[in-house]
Amino acid sequence: MFQRLSTQTIPAKDAESTVVRGVTRTSSSFERLKVRRTFEVIVDLIKERIFSGTYKPGDRLPPEREFADVLGVGRPAVREAYRALELIGILEIRKGKQGGAFITEQDHRLVTQTLGDLIRLRQVGLAELTEARLILEKDVAELAIQRAVPEDVAKLRANIDSAIAQSHSGITASEENLRFHTLLGEMSGNPILAMMLASIMDLLRLVIRAASPGPDASLDTATDHIDIVDALQARDFGLLWPLLEDHIRRSNGKLIELASQSPLLDSMAQADHRKNLQRRSSAEQAASLATRHEV
Repeated sequence: MFQRLSTQTIPAKDAESTVVRGVTRTSSSFERLKVRRTFEVIVDLIKERIFSGTYKPGDRLPPEREFADVLGVGRPAVREAYRALELIGILEIRKGKQGGAFITEQDHRLVTQTLGDLIRLRQVGLAELTEARLILEKDVAELAIQRAVPEDVAKLRANIDSAIAQSHSGITASEENLRFHTLLGEMSGNPILAMMLASIMDLLRLVIRAASPGPDASLDTATDHIDIVDALQARDFGLLWPLLEDHIRRSNGKLIELASQSPLLDSMAQADHRKNLQRRSSAEQAASLATRHEV
């Protein structure tokens, strides 16, 4: 059970803020206080219960009024805490008789949402997305080649067959091709890497939809996957990684070619250009400083 929040933490007449006690006074002024609002304290309390295992995915939190009475705070503070937790994906607020605030099952979607926002705000470029894929998929491939079992290889080949069939039918098989890489992530046996790669694939889905590459491009991608699976099945990382690296770089090149056809891709290309200029400027400044020190 939750205990009532201490009056040392929450002033009885103020349901919107908390005050830190024990402030000392100097000869000239008071030290600056860090003020925390009540709903922030409640958010931390709920998080602690989740992290400790007291609350589990699917559990329902007490109704706002009941929870407010238990904690000895105003109902608005609890409502704001629930909303804050919903925004960051920890709670799901459901309506109706069976509704309420429920603990969510955490997955990669929150990471995807944050990265997706960065793309839309022109903070992430195509080159950076490719760089992240190369680093992540290399580690994933290295683990997958050690841990994949025959059933995993069969899943990949079935995925490829489906992508090729769709492409021949005039359907762009982007979902199947993205799923191929997600399957590789799962085969790594590392849930953190798998989650990160799933988020990268979600971002790539956003980019591909903006590019609309067509069934010919998806057929080329699926064909690349055949050689990758062959190398995986042979457990030959020396062969697998060059194939996968070349595949990722060429896929990115095709997206760059389509950048002018999409505002989203164009903004990502602009982000790449802007950051390249910043890096070049920083390098020139560093070189200039080094030259001065030598003199």
